Amino acid sequence: MRLKKSASFFCLLFVCLLAAVSANAQGVIVPIPCDFRPCRPIPRPRPIPVPNVLPVKSIELDTRIVGQVATTHVEQVFRNDTPYTLEGTYFFPIPETASIVEFAIWENGKKLVGEVRSREEARRIYDEIVRRQKDPGLLEYAGKDLFQA
Repeated sequence: MRLKKSASFFCLLFVCLLAAVSANAQGVIVPIPCDFRPCRPIPRPRPIPVPNVLPVKSIELDTRIVGQVATTHVEQVFRNDTPYTLEGTYFFPIPETASIVEFAIWENGKKLVGEVRSREEARRIYDEIVRRQKDPGLLEYAGKDLFQA
């Protein structure tokens, strides 16, 4: 009886660990602190603190398997609970054997698909768009199977 309880406990522990691993396999957005760029509107005497990460509003996954290849479309929506427009960095881990096929952002309901450019050219275009106070997207390899946008 004691052996059955121990085996059940270890099975439950294993399932919990698997759930924790799969929960960590999603992207997060880390807002840039307002000290680097002025927040809009100008904060009141007691400003609302910027969160460490934005909460996830929804995640949609669509996976299609053909032969030995699985293609997964991930769509994540984040919620900004502050009265400010925030700028942040989106981090997304992918498995070592995976590759990114498409990167897109939506602006006013219109899908804007990214293009592959050299690192220098992509950074130059990104900075030009930021200077025009538009909301650009730049996908970069952050190292160790991690991408940032």
